[in-house]
Amino acid sequence: MTPSNLPWFQRLSEQLQSLSLLSEALTLRLLELEERLTGCELHLGQLDGSSLSAVDGSEAVLDLLEQTEQRLGRLENLLVKDPAPFQPGLPGQPRLQILHAQPVPMPRNPEDGEAQQALGLDPFPEEVEQPFMDELSA
Repeated sequence: MTPSNLPWFQRLSEQLQSLSLLSEALTLRLLELEERLTGCELHLGQLDGSSLSAVDGSEAVLDLLEQTEQRLGRLENLLVKDPAPFQPGLPGQPRLQILHAQPVPMPRNPEDGEAQQALGLDPFPEEVEQPFMDELSA
């Protein structure tokens, strides 16, 4: 009998058996992964304690890592646009300045296409044709 000719309860039982085999295999793999992770964490803990004491200038390394973490935090805050954590009196924080900022002249009538093109504000700029990949390799 083909699988489509089997009664529905037999197909269901075969599918449940397949599902239980799959879940058993996944569970065993997860348990093995947890054991490996525990071993790696123990090994890392041993290395962490010995490597920091063995490295000359570990205080300097930690200081550099702390500065990097602060810098990344400031960049993240800039990306989120949350000005609250920025305080102008913090040491090491450069002041932001706008250099060479000039206002862009806008036409009085935004529907004036010629004025927009004269200012370089073409909404549909002409794209340069790019070669195909096989033309580049030839």
